[in-house]
This record gives sequence, structure tokens and C-alpha cells, in this order.
Amino acid sequence: MEIKRKCIGCFEIINPLRIKALPHTKTCVNCSTTGAKKVISAQFGDKDDTWNDVVVIEADDFDQYERNQNIKVEFDKIEEEEE
Repeated sequence: MEIKRKCIGCFEIINPLRIKALPHTKTCVNCSTTGAKKVISAQFGDKDDTWNDVVVIEADDFDQYERNQNIKVEFDKIEEEEE
């Protein structure tokens, strides 16, 4: 049985797949105030007690993370002298 629910923002029918993924949703994708998320892998711990995990962050924070990573990469480069 397909559940039909109207969006509280625009009063259009919410996509059934969205309702399946988010059973308590009250808004359609267009009216949602939640933005896209990004995921980065990270390593935590020290020496023998390390583990890998994923960190879910907001898109703006991810953009800042990428800019910081690019700075580190540029900082680590050794420029070759011209002869």
C-alpha cells in the first residue's frame, strides 16, 4: 500500500520514495529546509589504537574542509628551482 501525504509547504503530494526513506517527513524535497550533506573519511586514535570512520558534515563545512586540504597540499610541495 502506497502512503500519500501532502507537503505542509506547497500542498503537493510528497514522493512515496521520500516517505519510505523518511517516514515522518512533512515536506517535499523542494520545501525541505535541510541541505545536502557530505561525507569524509577520517582516521582517529593513536598508534595501535586507531580506527577509520566517516564524518557527515554540512556542504558549507565540506567546502571549507576541501580548501584547508588544498592549502596543506600546496604547503607540502617542494618547488623545483629553474636552471
